[in-house]
Amino acid sequence: MRTTIFFLAAFAALPAMAQHEQAKASVKTDPFQFQHVRSEWLTDAELKGYKLESSVMTIAPGATDTVSHRHDCDLFGYVLEGEIRIGLDHEAPAVYKTGQMFFEKRNVLHSLAANPLPNKPSRVLLLFLIKDGRASYTPEYPAPATRK
Repeated sequence: MRTTIFFLAAFAALPAMAQHEQAKASVKTDPFQFQHVRSEWLTDAELKGYKLESSVMTIAPGATDTVSHRHDCDLFGYVLEGEIRIGLDHEAPAVYKTGQMFFEKRNVLHSLAANPLPNKPSRVLLLFLIKDGRASYTPEYPAPATRK
């Protein structure tokens, strides 16, 4: 009798479990995730007002970001795992793989970030060397068309 009641209860719960799984699958997450690591003011007197901000960027498999933006600071990136494509100033993108590091100078136009791997996320440690009061991220919108 207990076995029959258990199976009936389990069978009755199947639609609810299926709806729950479907709801979880329909929730979309951002293909670019950022996890703050550390933020520290530099102690060298010649670098007064500068801090190092760090975060880990995780890019979903096959994800691409073409929203142009700038960082009002110098930026270093170290690929922890996977592979990424970075495009600056709409030039041909460079590819960086696990163990490689890249540099973006202050205010360079960042026009592409992508994970070319179809089945594996890529992770990058980002290091921002930023002066107090400067924006770490500024979206760059196309300039309005000029009339002739």
